[in-house]
Amino acid sequence: MNLTRITTGVENGTFAVGNRSIEGDESHSSSYEWFDTAKEVILYVVLALGVPGNVLSAIVWLRRHVISENTSAIYFFVLAINDLVHLLSAAARFLLCAMRRPKSIFACKCVRFLLTSSYDFEPLLVLSFSVVRLIAIRRPLQVGYGSITLRS
Repeated sequence: MNLTRITTGVENGTFAVGNRSIEGDESHSSSYEWFDTAKEVILYVVLALGVPGNVLSAIVWLRRHVISENTSAIYFFVLAINDLVHLLSAAARFLLCAMRRPKSIFACKCVRFLLTSSYDFEPLLVLSFSVVRLIAIRRPLQVGYGSITLRS
């Protein structure tokens, strides 16, 4: 694989990578239309399955008898809500990108904040769930309803 250097000639519409050159004409841009269509179809399928799935998951994990039997149910509930927020903000980002020129910079910043915060929040949720499970395994009688009670 030859990755010598990438040069661009924006003024004349040519792009060169290594020894190959791509002209900036319409035939090149139309050859990637299938990729944009595939991205849209995948987004619609993910939204069609993910939004109802996360809503149903949040409803199931928030039931009173599930929470009373499983101390980690609240973590799974928050994880489902986090995934739902991520899906909806990704859809909003897709719509803002489809507009090519968004009307509000504030909307763009809010969507970006929601996406990055959901990226950062999910590993923390998994870590906290894992810590609760570790304590439940190491000291099974000290894990109480909805919280961990430390006894000496």
